[in-house]
Amino acid sequence: MQTQTVASMPLAQKVGQLFMAGFDGTEPTAGIRELIREYNLGNIIYFTRNITSPAQVAALSAELQSEATAVGAGLPLFVATDQEGGVVSRLNWGTQLPSQMLIGACDDEAMARKAGATVGRELRSLGINLNLAPVLDVNNNPDNPVIGVRSFGENPERVAALGAAMAQGLQSVAVAACGKHFPGHGDTAVDSHLDLPVVAHERSRLERVEFAPFEAAIQSGIDAIMTTHVAFPAITGDAELPATISSAVQTALLRKQLGFDGLLVTDCLEMDAIAEGVGPAEGAVRAIEAGCDIVTVSHTLERQRAAIEAVLTAVRTGRLTEERIDRSLQRIRRCKQQRIGASETAEKPEWNRCAPESKQLATEIANCGVTLVRDDSETVPFDTSRHLHVVSFTGTRGSPAEDERYDPEAVSAALSEVGFEITTHTVATGETVEIAPENEQIVAVSYDALANESQAATLRTLIAHHDQLAVLAVRNPYDLSVCPGAATFLTTYGYSPGAIQAAAKTLAGTVDPTGTLPVTIPD
Repeated sequence: MQTQTVASMPLAQKVGQLFMAGFDGTEPTAGIRELIREYNLGNIIYFTRNITSPAQVAALSAELQSEATAVGAGLPLFVATDQEGGVVSRLNWGTQLPSQMLIGACDDEAMARKAGATVGRELRSLGINLNLAPVLDVNNNPDNPVIGVRSFGENPERVAALGAAMAQGLQSVAVAACGKHFPGHGDTAVDSHLDLPVVAHERSRLERVEFAPFEAAIQSGIDAIMTTHVAFPAITGDAELPATISSAVQTALLRKQLGFDGLLVTDCLEMDAIAEGVGPAEGAVRAIEAGCDIVTVSHTLERQRAAIEAVLTAVRTGRLTEERIDRSLQRIRRCKQQRIGASETAEKPEWNRCAPESKQLATEIANCGVTLVRDDSETVPFDTSRHLHVVSFTGTRGSPAEDERYDPEAVSAALSEVGFEITTHTVATGETVEIAPENEQIVAVSYDALANESQAATLRTLIAHHDQLAVLAVRNPYDLSVCPGAATFLTTYGYSPGAIQAAAKTLAGTVDPTGTLPVTIPD
């Protein structure tokens, strides 16, 4: 990877390397080409809007890399995406792994490491060299609208061990891992995409719970950490200051106290916790002042250009020093050399060979982690020779971090494949359902009933009137708290293809559910 030295690079090209930008469509836009040519943009982020097929993504990555290496310093791009597994999986062609919380239900570090390596090989086959994963948040708040099943669970030690293992797996195949969201987004009831959450715990509690997974990841050599737009007044003294733009968090805590010298990447500055506060342009300057290396502006060309220009102005006016820019640039170059340089010398995996491995591992994880939480009446397995009613609820994404892809009929299709004769009842919010006679077998497929009283009321009515009923939570294990009495309850912690298939096999009796809840369900 031959490039100019840091000292010889013009200021605009140095600053461009400190930005990560996204764009609409499945081909490079004129705007993204402009950012590459004018500022030597250093990093690209893909969302579902950029992805249609493996061949298309691989071609897109190759075209963007060719554009980037032909201009400026000749540095290759970090091409990033969020392939966490489960509800946040930008690649959606059946190879995605189940959620991290399902891996947490398995509680197997070797499996987490294998998951990282398997995902990494598939990403690298597509030209993606930075995965914005694993999620290192400790999800100990049942009302958290944005983390939930994206987390490995509520136990800091287990989140730490599984997260470090997954990161090691990714990096073992020359894909950079980025743990998120520092210092922790797990104990919030507000989504930072929409507002500024506040974690009001005292520092001793933060060190014991929230910081622990990040410390473990740092000690195991994780390449990058992503910031969170959450306020931590016990650290900053300010309940209105997002951690992303706080030097007390990013420099004093992360760099100095925890000893992290890898890449520090911001969450997107177009999220409302920043965009509706200081704004993306000022936020970019403050994030770099605070100690961040890569500033993410994911969506809007005008905001991307304004943020880059704001940083250039800050250097030219003396608010930021060029030496400060150089420190981040050196970290970026070092990590690119380590990961992209290694991938250039290694044999590139072929997607057609990676895909079966991904699907097989997804099946293994799902079969291991599907959790039969309660079955006092021994309802599971159901009798495949008898008719089965499936009651499903419509559902939308829980957060802007997710994609709209939940199919309420997916469980019915999977149950049909394992031998059941099915009648499906799809219930929209506010609707009710009646099933007679009372001796029918029923699976009620909940989708975040904890946050939907209409859905919870329907579940309670079904449970009260039918003995041969099991509730299957495909989005939120905390739905158990709205199910009264001794109702049979199982969960898959998400609706990935592997998870849904494992649930169907469990209900048919061909998979023995061995997963254990990695979170506590409130009464």
